[in-house]
Amino acid sequence: MPCSSQRRRIYLIWLLTVLIPVCGLAPHASARDLAIGQGTDVSLLDPHYSTSASDVNVFFNLYDNLVLRDENLNLTPGLATSWKIIDDKTWQFKLRDGVVFHNGDRFSADDVQFSLERAISENPRTSVFAALNTIERVDIVDPLTVNIITKHADPLLPTRLSYYGGMMMPKHYFEKVGMEGFRKDPIGTGALKFVDWKKNERLMFEANQRYWRTPLPYAKVIYRPYPETAARIAALIAGEVDLITAVPPDQVEVIEKSGTAKVEGALYAGFFAYYMNVKNPPLDNKLVRQALHYALDRQAIVKKLWRGRGVVPNDAYPNVDKIGYDKSKPAFEFDPKKAKELLAQAGYKGEEIVIESAVGYLANDKHLTETLGAMFQEVGIKAKVQLIEYSVRAQKLRQKAIDGLLLGDPTSTLLDPDGMFWRLMQPGGLIDYWRHAEWDQLMGEARFLQDPQKRDALYKQAAKIFLDEIPVLIVLQPEKTFALKKDLSWKARSDEVVVVYDIKSAQ
Repeated sequence: MPCSSQRRRIYLIWLLTVLIPVCGLAPHASARDLAIGQGTDVSLLDPHYSTSASDVNVFFNLYDNLVLRDENLNLTPGLATSWKIIDDKTWQFKLRDGVVFHNGDRFSADDVQFSLERAISENPRTSVFAALNTIERVDIVDPLTVNIITKHADPLLPTRLSYYGGMMMPKHYFEKVGMEGFRKDPIGTGALKFVDWKKNERLMFEANQRYWRTPLPYAKVIYRPYPETAARIAALIAGEVDLITAVPPDQVEVIEKSGTAKVEGALYAGFFAYYMNVKNPPLDNKLVRQALHYALDRQAIVKKLWRGRGVVPNDAYPNVDKIGYDKSKPAFEFDPKKAKELLAQAGYKGEEIVIESAVGYLANDKHLTETLGAMFQEVGIKAKVQLIEYSVRAQKLRQKAIDGLLLGDPTSTLLDPDGMFWRLMQPGGLIDYWRHAEWDQLMGEARFLQDPQKRDALYKQAAKIFLDEIPVLIVLQPEKTFALKKDLSWKARSDEVVVVYDIKSAQ
């Protein structure tokens, strides 16, 4: 028979084998790590001061929203278990009990009030201000109930709260450490818990073992930046990472033939487009902007650069928008002769137009920008292509310092016109370079109408103005393509967000 000390050790070992799985405290040694390769490093970990894809992909795993979206972008309960309309301007949200932040603080109505009122702060104005500025204030009913009061009737509020800007932050921790302290050591309630960040090398998280849903089956989740496409794909095939973003269409076959990886894609709920500083000559001339529009052979871009994995736009809104989009319009026209005529009418004298894109931020960004430069040259436009660092791009957007054209990927965050160009281009928006009184009036009025037919009519009027003025050069609606190891199961979302919680074992 074993001695008493041996029996105690045997009993303790047995107890641990029973209790660890039950309590969700499985040791990291038994779980695999998950590595994600993105085209760029993140710029910061503050969810209110960036809307760039690489940052947002991290935000949706470090933080939680009151309302979540499933793989098909349907709304589902998140940190709020339910919501309802109280009156024309008031929505009430019931909060999930028992949720804790990564430092152990309990999530409550105080955090909702702090997070949303910070998101719509004017001093300094946040990057997500335009997404949530229908909110007037947040009233606390009790620790697990809030009333969100909007400036006008807002039928889209739950949808707004499901996207960026709607992430919940810890009020008391933030007030204790301040903005800089929070950005160095951020905490949320999400599935991932921050460990450390070595800029331009790797960003490391561990699984949140106190997550309100079943904890992730991964010990650590690591984001690595690979600005060069070849390096990103090589890392996946070699097994250095498990999933990569921004896969160019011409590399799909290479990945699928590797035998170790597979491709997943979804038609993007937005555009690849070039934001323009229309205050700078010669872009201040509408005729020059129209010439840029007609100079683009978008069919060739979709066919050759995207291998057919995308569509040529036909409207100011992507074809996923449920209101405002007009499917009867023909695809944007390629007419180099008309482009040259418009340049002549504009009195264009060969002034240089700078076209910029951040290497690694988007799939095919370098090739697309160089192709645009060549197409502009064909019609007599002097184009200068500049490839910039992602951090420079982020700074240009924050400081509203675009020189000429800057490649972006505006997302229709609400699957509604209010969630894309109005969000970005309204007064004070991220790309507020162009103002048109009638467009402002139509877009501003439509967002608060309860009648979908009236909203649809106003958005269609606004689209006519937009397509005449060309304040943004829309190029294509692409498929957003990702690749992952064959032993994993994951479905790409049309909003391009990579939710780690949805990455499962294929076994």
